[in-house]
Amino acid sequence: MHTLRPGPPCLLLAASIWLASWFVAVGAENETAQASPSIEAEVFGRHDDNIYQLDCSADGRWLVTASGDDTAMIWDLRTRRAQATLPHDGPVYSAVFAPDGKQLVAGSGDGFVTRWSVPEGRKLASVQGHGDAVYSVAFSPDGKRLASVGGNGDGGDTLCRVWDAADLTVLAKLEGHAMPVYGVAFSPDGKTLATASRDKTVRLWSLDDKSSRVLEGHTSDVYRSGFSPDGRWLATASQDATIRVWDVRTGRCRATLPGRRDPLYGAVFSPDGSQLAAVGDDCRLRIWNAEDLRPVFEQRLSREALYSLAYFPDGRTILVGGADAKIYWQPLAP
Repeated sequence: MHTLRPGPPCLLLAASIWLASWFVAVGAENETAQASPSIEAEVFGRHDDNIYQLDCSADGRWLVTASGDDTAMIWDLRTRRAQATLPHDGPVYSAVFAPDGKQLVAGSGDGFVTRWSVPEGRKLASVQGHGDAVYSVAFSPDGKRLASVGGNGDGGDTLCRVWDAADLTVLAKLEGHAMPVYGVAFSPDGKTLATASRDKTVRLWSLDDKSSRVLEGHTSDVYRSGFSPDGRWLATASQDATIRVWDVRTGRCRATLPGRRDPLYGAVFSPDGSQLAAVGDDCRLRIWNAEDLRPVFEQRLSREALYSLAYFPDGRTILVGGADAKIYWQPLAP
């Protein structure tokens, strides 16, 4: 089974050093990256193993975390305490809320897609729909459909499955990737799916006719992806140490945003579409202005790789998790 592996621990660098390195990396002789005032991240919870994904409910009340310790956990964001632990028979690589926040779905290393109640954490249904690990799951914006993807180290079951969310019956199987698929995301209008794969490509699937367009440009594994709220852009995070921003309509790459030399694992737009944030192996949270893709924030949160991030619905806080199993609450300057 192929899993995300953290790199060696990051070295603590002074702010002046990392800012200088950033300017060199992007070649921004005529562009100034304004780092937001440093606000220390709070750690308010943890798992016993890697945190692979976090997701906030739309009302901001609940957080779900998916972990390599064979559990997902529901957290009450008002009290910042654990509400329920959801046991699985394998690592949980992905967990997301339904749009109404009353249910969530998790994908695990044993090939199961499991639906749970919120906030009680009661198991509602579970189906072993994949022949290998499930690495990513996503709800459609109307909550009526699910999508799931996965695979193993050699390829394995790389089909993207689209499900009826109510009864977990498979509506479609989308075939195209040759290697494990690490990320899946619905477009805001629910008409397109984006899948990201170890085969170095991203596919945009039309759910009307099941056709796909291939986005090429990354030079290594592509992990998670995220659409902008207006559906115009797609951001993808890759082992090649870059974030790419794609024009969804044309399929062209709008920009390539460099990290350092380390893999980047997650990229998401803010709820209002004004920012793009990313995390990766170098233990840092980065944020760009989405309009001009100018870097505006960079902060080292951990000594180990960061795998996932999620904006709080008001856009003023980001929640981050990774290899040290901690949940980071990072306030952003107004």
